[in-house]
Amino acid sequence: MPAWTRPLVGLVGFLLLWQAVVLLGTVPQAYLPGVPAVAKALWDEVGAAEFWIGEALTLARAIAGLLLATATGVGAALLAARWRVVERALSPLVQVMLSLPPAALVPLSIFALGLGLGLFAFIIWFAAVWNIYVNANNALGASEPVQLHVARMLGYGPWETLLRIRLPAALPEIFTGIRVAAAGSLMAAVAAEMLAGKDGLGFMLYDTAFSLRIPEMFALLTVAGLNGVLLNALIVRLRRRLAGWHDDLADLAQG
Repeated sequence: MPAWTRPLVGLVGFLLLWQAVVLLGTVPQAYLPGVPAVAKALWDEVGAAEFWIGEALTLARAIAGLLLATATGVGAALLAARWRVVERALSPLVQVMLSLPPAALVPLSIFALGLGLGLFAFIIWFAAVWNIYVNANNALGASEPVQLHVARMLGYGPWETLLRIRLPAALPEIFTGIRVAAAGSLMAAVAAEMLAGKDGLGFMLYDTAFSLRIPEMFALLTVAGLNGVLLNALIVRLRRRLAGWHDDLADLAQG
């Protein structure tokens, strides 16, 4: 079996199971439409300009929030790696913030930030930044002693060691955190649009669900899932460009 077909096996199996549940009548078709009905609704949505506007808005908000979270999360991790007092100060805050659902902050944020771009940026940033910080902080703190010893031998100062030795070595784990945060940023974008938006994929989901247009709702849920696949693929490609040399070194070591 070609490698590119293997991921399709699980997807096809899931769709067959879904259709079997529908045909058996386990769940009423009014609430769980069959795969053909959802596919038709998806085709109709794709042909509408409103869909593409909403899709573009949701993706733009999620990516903008993720970029902001990456900059601040990695930046805070660099400060924590440089000064231990920063890490000790941030540790309890991060533990608390990781347990807070971003959607719970939407009502309060509306009063503080209004219903504009600032609201979406904050909610998406909040959903993504803590995972990025935790992964970056762990990676920067796990530098190989040999690398640090070589840096001292070369006369590198603390900041030069951090940026030229520890940060490049930490890139794979940092990108792992970004990939996890990307899913959170998409979910936060949809949730914020459902609760406080007037456009975007989340608003469209809310509208179709409460209008009982169930096939259209499942079609939009499918798009939301595909957005995750798309964003993950973009991050993986960026990782290969910036940190692919880690994989090359690992292949050389195994070879």
